[in-house]
Amino acid sequence: MAIFGNLKDISLLDLLPLLSGQQGKLSLRPKRGAELLLFLNNSRITCAKKGEAALPPHRVEEELFGLLDRPEAEFAFHIGDRPDRCLGRLDLRLEELLLKLSTLRDEIQSVAGALPLPDTVFAFADPGRAEGDPELRDFVRLAWSQLERGTSARELAGLLGMPLDRVRYLFYKLRALGVIQPLAQSPRPGRRGIARQLLGLLKRRFRTWSWSH
Repeated sequence: MAIFGNLKDISLLDLLPLLSGQQGKLSLRPKRGAELLLFLNNSRITCAKKGEAALPPHRVEEELFGLLDRPEAEFAFHIGDRPDRCLGRLDLRLEELLLKLSTLRDEIQSVAGALPLPDTVFAFADPGRAEGDPELRDFVRLAWSQLERGTSARELAGLLGMPLDRVRYLFYKLRALGVIQPLAQSPRPGRRGIARQLLGLLKRRFRTWSWSH
């Protein structure tokens, strides 16, 4: 027996509590991207897969957070289904996970206007300042090579498979601590630079024209 629906009709934060206490397989399929499979048993997630890959706990949180504002995603819950094979079994309590997701969304919404733009490039200023926060410390380690050379939230979200707003929020927190700083923007061309650009454009447009004509 299976239950089908769409997250535009019931949000993920409302759906998961309804499945608490059930045993089965929850399929979450966004319009774009791979299907996320969660195996539930006794109010816990015991296994999670995306494609053929088993997911660790932090990736489960990131994947679910990315679906909070994806109303086009479809879901199907197959009652009684168990994983045939699952590498790296989980023991994630649904109640704790829901609280964490809800709190994180509220925190991001409260500072939405202060989040860095997706394409602003940041690089390390003082990475040691992240050591006091386990979440930020782990994120810095994941993004170390990119932040050494400079990266944007959009680029990093794609590389790490994380929701864009989640990365923007982590950048916001890291910048507030002085861990990262935005790289200097290229200066806008002055009046002379603009004049040269216009002259070059005219020369290319009227190559056969001469001042002697």
